[in-house]
Amino acid sequence: MNKAKTEAATGRRIPDYSDPSYWRGTIKMSLSKFFVLSVLHRKPMHGYEVVQAVEKSTKGCCSPSEGTVYPMLNEFEAGGYLSSTAEVVQGRSRKVYALTEKGRDAFQVAVDAWLEATDCILESRRMAGGAAKRRE
Repeated sequence: MNKAKTEAATGRRIPDYSDPSYWRGTIKMSLSKFFVLSVLHRKPMHGYEVVQAVEKSTKGCCSPSEGTVYPMLNEFEAGGYLSSTAEVVQGRSRKVYALTEKGRDAFQVAVDAWLEATDCILESRRMAGGAAKRRE
């Protein structure tokens, strides 16, 4: 079935799974929450600082926008993973977010889960490399 027929049959656009940008985008979306917890694990920060710290700590691999970070921060706070305090800087009020104990525990669970996934990816790569050599 060609691409046009597949799109017509499903009513939605089928992603190009051979395009590296598809996979990078998927990975960035998945890792954004992890890296927000990661930078807040180091120190309390306000929202824009979180955005900058995630981008810097991942060397641009994960660069969430303020529009995605603030809803995450609100969700984490509502769940008890973060606490916030108001701070006034140059006459402007801003929230500074800090991980709670529950947030620190969640970060550790996330680290373990991502390491497990990384191990599986590396094993898949190893197995695929062996299969490719056998085909030669």
